[in-house]
Amino acid sequence: MNYDESQVSLEEMYKAISDLGYSPGIEEKQSDDSSNENRSAVPDLVVLALNEAAEDGKLVLLDFYAEWCIACKALDESVFSQPSVISALDNYVFLKIDTDLHEAVAAYYDVVGMPTLVILGLRGDEIHRSIGMLDPEEFAQKLVELFEK
Repeated sequence: MNYDESQVSLEEMYKAISDLGYSPGIEEKQSDDSSNENRSAVPDLVVLALNEAAEDGKLVLLDFYAEWCIACKALDESVFSQPSVISALDNYVFLKIDTDLHEAVAAYYDVVGMPTLVILGLRGDEIHRSIGMLDPEEFAQKLVELFEK
């Protein structure tokens, strides 16, 4: 059996998810410093991004996705392509992480659904998380707000 994304709309997928009792919407998580205390070392891929961000005075945005993830593709097309988001991302080191290729990184950040966006502060601490689709303007505002804190 082959999956053909042209046969199912994003809305139909969200309805199917809802019918199963799950929420396809955005889930946000504010930083909880206690969750970072017992972790192993930060993955090298992320350390490189954090070092670059520190040099340039930026934050880090991790975009966890998979090639097969339709919602991830929709996020790229409808959110990351918007001028307001592109402009706000000037203050971020933007790292796309394929969860199929980098399972350990996804596990380190407790990624359970996609797309998952994680914003890291200057010390590498998680300061924001969202799962699912986003409104482009609200996301751009959140990016600016977090950078200006």
